[in-house]
Amino acid sequence: MNRKAKLWLGALAAIGVAELWHGPVGAANDVRTEMEREARSLLDYYELPQITAKMDDAPLTRRIILNGPADDFQRRALVERVGEIPGVAEVRWDPASPVINNFPRANAPAAGGPR
Repeated sequence: MNRKAKLWLGALAAIGVAELWHGPVGAANDVRTEMEREARSLLDYYELPQITAKMDDAPLTRRIILNGPADDFQRRALVERVGEIPGVAEVRWDPASPVINNFPRANAPAAGGPR
């Protein structure tokens, strides 16, 4: 066997072992479970039960997807806080997640009508 063939065989073996480790052997599920548990704990601490945190389908990206109703402030703060969890590389909001407007427009009529 020549040198190039040995190199290719070693590279394929390394890729195969990595695929097994991150797939059927279960390390990916352990990482996913741990990060989702920590994100859920953080959301419970801030009393946000309506918001969910799920890891992206590709666990090697280490991306958390947040979903649920939140205003702009909560969205920015949660991206920052969840991003601080060890191992999380990126935090995104689900595009289908509703944005709440907690601050009414300044020119909106006051409650009770005009005076």
